Amino acid sequence: MDRISDLIKKSPFGPIQKHMEKAKASADELLLFLGSVIDLDWKKAIQSRKKIVDLEHDADALKAETRGLVPKSIFLSVPREDVLELVKRADEIPNTVKGISGLMIGRKMEIPTEIAATFMQFATEAAEICKVASNATNHINELFQFAFGGNAADEMQKLIHQLDTLEDHCDETEIMLRSQLFVIEKNLPPIDVMFLYSVINKIGELADIAEQVGHRISLIASR
Repeated sequence: MDRISDLIKKSPFGPIQKHMEKAKASADELLLFLGSVIDLDWKKAIQSRKKIVDLEHDADALKAETRGLVPKSIFLSVPREDVLELVKRADEIPNTVKGISGLMIGRKMEIPTEIAATFMQFATEAAEICKVASNATNHINELFQFAFGGNAADEMQKLIHQLDTLEDHCDETEIMLRSQLFVIEKNLPPIDVMFLYSVINKIGELADIAEQVGHRISLIASR
């Protein structure tokens, strides 16, 4: 097991696991950011935004480290393109979180009270998908240890099923949120409505990206 762990550290998957930890942390910080926005506490929102930017920078460094290790990887059975696509997908998580927080803080966007609870539920579900995707990444060690078979592969399939189920629930919450916003949008400035829909779209994309990360790991394991 020590030899397997050592090989993982020398492979691109060690930095990928660390990268996903940063991605998960950025999604968690987004929830704190959105809570501050709902409370109109812009001081705390700015602090959360700074943490999100720092996490995105850390993720960029780990992405570069991963790419640097790919040509040197001893895991020749794993196509280089699959590894690069995995880290590319994963890197879109902190990038998307950074984009959401930047858009909202730049305009000092307010979330209408009527939709605040559903809005937070939607974001929380998206963050949970990021968490499960991070857990899937952490199972790479076990997958290599058991040659992509046995209980490790079964556990991975359970995580993929969980990802799909969570993403379906998230889609349903997004539909509900859009319906609630539609009811009140005539009472809001049109430009504010436009940007609210944009943020909703981006949170939905965050959930989609995290699900795709899990499926990319499953694809690598099945080769």
